[in-house]
Amino acid sequence: MTLRSLGLMLSLVLMFAVAAATGTPARAGGSAAAVTAVSRNAPLRDGATALDQQGRYKKQGDNCVWDANDGGPNQCTPQVKGRFKRGANDSCTWDANDAGPDQCRPPKGRWKKGGDNSCAWNADDDGPDQCNPRQAK
Repeated sequence: MTLRSLGLMLSLVLMFAVAAATGTPARAGGSAAAVTAVSRNAPLRDGATALDQQGRYKKQGDNCVWDANDGGPNQCTPQVKGRFKRGANDSCTWDANDAGPDQCRPPKGRWKKGGDNSCAWNADDDGPDQCNPRQAK
């Protein structure tokens, strides 16, 4: 049995399972879109969905960086999840729900180390960074 045939069989089984759970009749050769829509929203571990599983955090030296083109389990967890994103009028804001390299860095502020070894952005402070948000926990 090939990997492709196993994938096709799994798709059919999933289609029938979805049809049985929703009461919708399934037919062989049916729309893959229906299966895809359900599987994209199917909960995985820690409340993630299949769409969230595209890419993973990988250890690169002391850093933990997001690789959108890789799959599998995360190799590490960064000190701080998120990234700086460029917005309208050259604004630069932190998005804690996004992954990937920073698109910008605000002109003022720095990463500060907390007493509990946390790493947080302080927009009202100047000087060199005291911690690395990309360092693996």
